Amino acid sequence: MKKSFKLLKAACVVGLLTVLGVTNGYAQGLRTSYFMDNVPARLKMNPALQPARGYFNIPAIGALGLSISSNKLSIDDFVDIIENKNGFLESDKFMNRLDSKNTMNIDFTTDILSFGFYSGKGFWTVNLGARAIVSASIPKTMFEFARNADKFDVGDKYDIKNMELHADVFSEIGLGYSRPITEKLSVGGRFKVLVGVGNLDAKIDEIYVNADTDYQNWKVRTKGKLETSMKGLKFEYDSEHGYINDIDIDSPGISGFGFGIDLGASYKILNNLTVSAAILDLGFINWSKSNTTIAKTEGEHTYNDFMNDIDPDNYNPEDFENMNPDEIQNYVTSNTDIFDLDLIQFQEGEAKSRKTTLRSTLNIGAEITLLNNKLGFGVLSSTQFTLPSSYSELTVSANYRPRNWFGATLSYSFLHSEFKTVGIGLKLGPIFIGSDYLMTKAPGDANRANAYIGCSIPLGKKRLDYRR
Repeated sequence: MKKSFKLLKAACVVGLLTVLGVTNGYAQGLRTSYFMDNVPARLKMNPALQPARGYFNIPAIGALGLSISSNKLSIDDFVDIIENKNGFLESDKFMNRLDSKNTMNIDFTTDILSFGFYSGKGFWTVNLGARAIVSASIPKTMFEFARNADKFDVGDKYDIKNMELHADVFSEIGLGYSRPITEKLSVGGRFKVLVGVGNLDAKIDEIYVNADTDYQNWKVRTKGKLETSMKGLKFEYDSEHGYINDIDIDSPGISGFGFGIDLGASYKILNNLTVSAAILDLGFINWSKSNTTIAKTEGEHTYNDFMNDIDPDNYNPEDFENMNPDEIQNYVTSNTDIFDLDLIQFQEGEAKSRKTTLRSTLNIGAEITLLNNKLGFGVLSSTQFTLPSSYSELTVSANYRPRNWFGATLSYSFLHSEFKTVGIGLKLGPIFIGSDYLMTKAPGDANRANAYIGCSIPLGKKRLDYRR
């Protein structure tokens, strides 16, 4: 990795593109699938919702979900970031769209192996899966600083506050069980052993940059904390001052262990009216001391390291003699990168083991059915308690399921669809595809999208008492 570890790229591009890891979206379960019978994906939303028959998900592609979202940035903005790297900062449209606080999130999940089967009245599930989440919260002042840093002049100041980057990567081994307690009540749960691969929690309370008297020597005041746990993550340090100035990854592996649990229940109030609720991902991961780095930054320093980074093969001191200040500045910025860890100067502290909690989700749903359960109308409230703040959605759906092999659902999410998107779920034989935010109008302006694909082989016969 180059010495110039670009802050904006770390917070934006890495936060958007890597699946090393959502404030505003998640793929732990597809809300549109919650009321779809015979779709294994709904068990991720509530372990008590027994299907009509068992299933075996095709490895790797049997349960694959991806979610991308932001409170302000659109899908077009995401594409521009991917294609143009830092070039998107020159767009006035992009800058005008920004809010004072901008969240950008990715959530990726997959089951490498999963299946479920009936044994008596109980239904068992087994899964081996992986999940990765990245959440970034970036103030508009950071984007403005990134855009104008190569145009700094004497007296320019930037006060960047409350920037966060969180990432989690872990795998899980889950064992679930559900069964009816009475004719109306069913309960279920899933116990999970978690294997941590990596975690990052970075909080920058302040980066204050002041070109008070010399635009080549910035006065910088910082305050923040970095906590990271990942095997193979290596830091390099400035030889004179001892702060972190480079990050590299070599042979990642297991960095921690933990446990999690999902709990759910379903209650039939009337023959055609059912209510249900679930709490998911109650748990934690303990990260080992040997794979953990904790660093802080707090204080003031002068930043001029971009002058030292100039390629010596292209540097000639005599070039500066006949340059005016603007020409010197253009020379410097054309030969160096500005955003590097030298700007923040994290100082490593004492290593210790850490514990992080999972990002829990609360689902509450109700459905009324007609035509002998072939048609249903449901409403689902879903809240995820994630970093840096929680996320809620209210989804209504119409569900049509005339046969075991066919089902279709149309949904709408009131809080975040903004009349630009709808949700669609379709089961056709062993294949299930769905999205809560299918872009239907001005797709480039939508600021969230997700997709789920599943492929499963049915196991056993359909339960005769299912939804009687």
